[in-house]
Amino acid sequence: MTNKEEYQQICARSTNIPVYSQHWWMEAVCSGKDWDVAIAHDSSGAVTATLPYLFGQKFGQRYILMPPLTQTNGICYHYPTRFNERERLSFEKKWAKEIIRQLDNLKIDLFVQNFSPAFSNWLPFYWSGYRQTTRYTYIINDLKNLETVYGSFSSAKKRQIKKAERNRLICREGKLSPAEFYDFHKQLIEKRGSKEEIGREPFLQLADAALKRGQGTILSIEGADEKTQSALFLVWDNERAYYLVPANDRNFSATGAASLLVWEAIKKAGRHCKSFDFEGSMAESIENSYHQFGTRQTPYSEISKANSIIAKLWLKMQW
Repeated sequence: MTNKEEYQQICARSTNIPVYSQHWWMEAVCSGKDWDVAIAHDSSGAVTATLPYLFGQKFGQRYILMPPLTQTNGICYHYPTRFNERERLSFEKKWAKEIIRQLDNLKIDLFVQNFSPAFSNWLPFYWSGYRQTTRYTYIINDLKNLETVYGSFSSAKKRQIKKAERNRLICREGKLSPAEFYDFHKQLIEKRGSKEEIGREPFLQLADAALKRGQGTILSIEGADEKTQSALFLVWDNERAYYLVPANDRNFSATGAASLLVWEAIKKAGRHCKSFDFEGSMAESIENSYHQFGTRQTPYSEISKANSIIAKLWLKMQW
């Protein structure tokens, strides 16, 4: 049995592996590329830690980087049923070292992965020559009481939502197909003079897989003329929903469509999971918008290591 075959079975029986690291997700976003997974076992054969990764090679450099449309990979620990804080730290130290050993055996030149916000102890990576950069995402941690969630929005966001409702904007679920959503998103990106960075085929494969599994949906906001003003590809796992790919037409920035879309997405997420993640951004303008939805700024780690001069130069250029 290959690691990927074993990992498919692990994902099928585990409830704590984030959607971004699920076998089906990696199959979709890494289509046509190489991906694999490092798996650690204890002496009884029980799985203790997993780390899926996208592998590639370019200009003679072997690398592990983040797959498209994927916020985090990194280590997922499979903890014993009962443990205290001391035991947790010992467990993480031991099995992180085993995962690092497996990564080092791959003889790669560059490693860059974002780890889940749930991952907090990167010391074993530090001891092994890796470096860490703190990034931020914005999360609504509790969706149980939507009135409380709405009450935490800023006055500006509430006004925008009410304005959208007065304008009789309507949220549609599933009206846009994955292909129609992609074309809408691409059109808006190109209208701003930018290049679409999301590949059509990876997106369509991912969207089709998520929709079939009941772990994703496409929401859209339209006016009386049935013209799409804002749209979103939303995905979720047992724990959290993710504001994965938003598409907001700036021609309708004054209608409140974008804020209404977020509110409708949050209400949708509340039927499936516990929390809502706007995904990370270091841009000041985006941070300003996200924190007005009553989110908690939440750090997560980018872990990296460069083992060649070219890889070190590449990392340096990123900053």
